[in-house]
Amino acid sequence: MFSQIFTNLIMNSLLHGFEEKEKGEITIDVIKDEKFITLTYKDNGVGISEENIKKIFDPFWTTKRGKGGTGLGLHIIYNIITQKLNGFIKCESEVGKNTTFIIKIPIV
Repeated sequence: MFSQIFTNLIMNSLLHGFEEKEKGEITIDVIKDEKFITLTYKDNGVGISEENIKKIFDPFWTTKRGKGGTGLGLHIIYNIITQKLNGFIKCESEVGKNTTFIIKIPIV
């Protein structure tokens, strides 16, 4: 499940975030406490508009229709995180600067 999560996040950074950049950076931080594992995935790509960020987890929603995007990557990881791992995911972004996904998974 974790390989699916990170594969989809990395592919989104490559296809969307770094599309018009020659070089990009991705950081992944992991913090464990008594109740949760918190994964923070961040890229320094072009960011996601406030209008689009509301739709990114919807099935078949993509800005790359006809260019290889299916609109399923973030929907799949949303379902893995919320249904299989009983966690939650949120996305924060600043257009022109970065996108961050914060994933919290309860420790059972």
